[in-house]
Amino acid sequence: MILSHNKKFIYFHVYKVAGTSIRKSLKEFDDLSFSDFPFQKNIRFFIGSKVWFLSRWAIDHIKAEEASKYLPAEIFNNYFKFSFVRNPWDWQVSLYHYMLQFKFHPQHRKISKMKSFDEYIEWRIAEDLELQKEFIYDKNGKLLIDFVGRFESIQNDFKTICSKINIPQMELPKANPSKHSFYKDYYNKHTRDLIASAFKEDIDTFNYEF
Repeated sequence: MILSHNKKFIYFHVYKVAGTSIRKSLKEFDDLSFSDFPFQKNIRFFIGSKVWFLSRWAIDHIKAEEASKYLPAEIFNNYFKFSFVRNPWDWQVSLYHYMLQFKFHPQHRKISKMKSFDEYIEWRIAEDLELQKEFIYDKNGKLLIDFVGRFESIQNDFKTICSKINIPQMELPKANPSKHSFYKDYYNKHTRDLIASAFKEDIDTFNYEF
């Protein structure tokens, strides 16, 4: 998450959707302060940033619905809010390789013991399923942000965001890319169908196809 009072915007970071590149580009405008959230939440955020197995407590990937409960209404309702999403089949390939390559990832050890990408997909869906939609919609299906960019058109969409928040146009740097082949190469019919079923809400909401 990035919160800018100066430029009046909030960025919600869906993991493995070029968030590190976006955060680097917008870092100078981030003036999130300790006073923006209640004391208890700040303690939770701090613990999440320091304890790897509690990393989901960190503010980095806070969901819009949770933020809306704690940020003052005049901030959450009036600031320009945006995020980016990614094709779910591609998203899982990128996430899988990132966890394999980044040894400090909380799930690196678990994923590295798996025999194949197929096994990873089975595990992901059965035990740790999380939708991109959950980051920016509430539980009643209401979109909580103003702009949803797409990884597949990220530079053009980021230029739109720059215009919206009144900052100079800039090229996004490449940061934390996971190394892998084209995502379609990793799927067979079974795993392709598993993603289609498990991530149906993301696929339908953001209009993706294999």
